[in-house]
Amino acid sequence: MEKKRILVTISFSFSIRYLYRSGLLHAIQQFAHPVIAITWNQADFIEELRAAGFEVHLIPESQWTTSYGVLRHNIDAWFYTYHTQTRSRNIQNKYLRNFLPFTQRIKKAAREKFDSIQMRLPGKGAKLFALEEAMYKNETNYNEMVELVQRLNVEAVFTLTPFHKQEDVLLRACKDAGKKMITSILSFDNVTKRGWLPVAYDVYMVWNKHNHRELLSIYPNLAQSARIVVTGAAQFDFYYNQSYLQSKAEWSRQVGIDAANRKIILYAGGPKQLLPQEPMFLKDIDEAISAGKIPGKPIILFRCHPIDKIERWKAAIGPSQNIIYETSWSGSGRLQNANLSDTDIVKLCSNLAHTDVHINVCSTMTVDGSAFNKPQIGPGYDNENKRQGRLLRTMYQQDHFVPIMKSNGLQLARSKHELIKLVNDALANPQNYVQQCDKVLKEIITYTDGKCANRVATVLKEALHAV
Repeated sequence: MEKKRILVTISFSFSIRYLYRSGLLHAIQQFAHPVIAITWNQADFIEELRAAGFEVHLIPESQWTTSYGVLRHNIDAWFYTYHTQTRSRNIQNKYLRNFLPFTQRIKKAAREKFDSIQMRLPGKGAKLFALEEAMYKNETNYNEMVELVQRLNVEAVFTLTPFHKQEDVLLRACKDAGKKMITSILSFDNVTKRGWLPVAYDVYMVWNKHNHRELLSIYPNLAQSARIVVTGAAQFDFYYNQSYLQSKAEWSRQVGIDAANRKIILYAGGPKQLLPQEPMFLKDIDEAISAGKIPGKPIILFRCHPIDKIERWKAAIGPSQNIIYETSWSGSGRLQNANLSDTDIVKLCSNLAHTDVHINVCSTMTVDGSAFNKPQIGPGYDNENKRQGRLLRTMYQQDHFVPIMKSNGLQLARSKHELIKLVNDALANPQNYVQQCDKVLKEIITYTDGKCANRVATVLKEALHAV
């Protein structure tokens, strides 16, 4: 029997880790013919896929007119008001708005208030969606995508990033053509922090029970029209595979750390667009080490976020004898478009395994670090602005992060003094900080057996069998 053709989209470097480096694409190859559609010309990765026997197509990104983009913004605003109804979006907007100059902040707050009032007018939602239905085929590159779907001749579609604008019009054209639509949502914060999904999928795969509940709350019709499966997070499978872990001696040589009798603090930075003031925390730790307030002169290994630039951190910190800077995978054009390699994954796994205390601000890295049973500390203050510090602490109360905080899997530092105190105690008594790591993992990624990619493949096989 001829294998069914399934379109697999890639519009983000993290998708490469999930789909290809995990072995998932090879697993799909056993029961289907993957047709890989990538939205940027990552020549080395495309060549690697083709050498492995995969059919690969470089495809155009979605294109919107300005007026259609404004309409989608308004639909998202309406959707947040009436359907999403979570705290996450408001928390983040309020936090980031506070970094604007005073007049801009007031204007932005007033505009958001006005939008909220507008969205509550009787019949507003119906008018927006009627307009969207009338516009989306003519105000986008929809016809180009329809022709592409016809040429690719697929029976089903699999995407990790259904919220990405890059794929939006393609996925819409696939749905209109009657293809089986399957998604495995890439991150545990996407359900509550992203906007309206124009495509109704036949199958949704999510990390955990919370995401399952959130999907049904936001899209109640899914209870009758779709299958929602908790498969865990395939990108965490690497952490349970020893072949992705260097020895500490080999890792130390590669990173350039003389780790003899010295503790190592891993600081995982966040992106500037979400955490513009974050370098202050790295500077606070660096200065505390230099002043002898953290005994033993531990080393700080700083990991730059893949969609951030390390230069902003070096400029903020200045010369340091305590920090080793390490870049992550990043694209040369768009930072989010890069070939995420096995070497990158080995480096990340080894960083997590061979460091002693992990620090990040409200990041998925808390979960990554918990997989290696390491103390997790989160800064939640501002040295210059107490209001900003209070707003930062609310970021840890976003819906997706609440189960972590309730699990007591991360210790929140409410001041510079408290951060240094927590670091010292965690370095000296790590056993007191890791008791809830297993609970964090069960709450967020559900499965810790390293077989989540297999679960995704099983669900995909079952879905294709029904086509």
